[in-house]
Amino acid sequence: MSFIRKILSLLGSEQKKDEGNILTQPVMGKTSFSIDELTETEKSNCKDAKLEHEDALFLKKLTNRPIEKLVFKREYTDHEKPDAICSLTTEENARKIVSDNLDKLRQEGKYIFISDIAHNGYKVALTGATADPYKLIEFAETNGVNYDIEPADIIDKYKKWNSEFGITPIAIGFDFCECQIKNKNIDYKKLAEEVYEFCPDVVEQGTETVEALEEEIRRTGRIYLWWD
Repeated sequence: MSFIRKILSLLGSEQKKDEGNILTQPVMGKTSFSIDELTETEKSNCKDAKLEHEDALFLKKLTNRPIEKLVFKREYTDHEKPDAICSLTTEENARKIVSDNLDKLRQEGKYIFISDIAHNGYKVALTGATADPYKLIEFAETNGVNYDIEPADIIDKYKKWNSEFGITPIAIGFDFCECQIKNKNIDYKKLAEEVYEFCPDVVEQGTETVEALEEEIRRTGRIYLWWD
């Protein structure tokens, strides 16, 4: 039995709901919404993302929201790209979904990640096209074009960090990405300075000081990159 099928059997037809947050509630006003079945559009989205229907049901049950299509932008390349599926939820739930399921899904040749951070929540994406996060950075064209940072530069930086202390990419978008640090016994001051040099906006439009960035990385165990 695949990992997805095991989780679906555990979830069953019971979906926990957070009464205080609309993002974990069923879609109101749409009587056709169901976490136990897919619409024809959702089924089509699965095919385009190289996923089975059970993969979309798995994500739908965890977010309690509809399944959408994630189409990677083609700003700087005309190469054909696969699609992914995604679903909106809260930040807390998005992070939990990725943390709980990423390793198992990678073993099945899939990748689950945060694909968008918006005012109304976080989108969790799933693709069956690759289990390689560096390929996803290429698909998403993650960049800091204002600083002449291209996807290849970000991939090189991630590979460097991975060799130094180990990382797991957990969020990949057009102008942002985030990774989880595996080995926490590192020089956070040196790392914060390196992050600032590579991605000034996280300080100049975010933490305001490198010292605050150092504390954020130490506290969260994550490195967030974002270019305006």
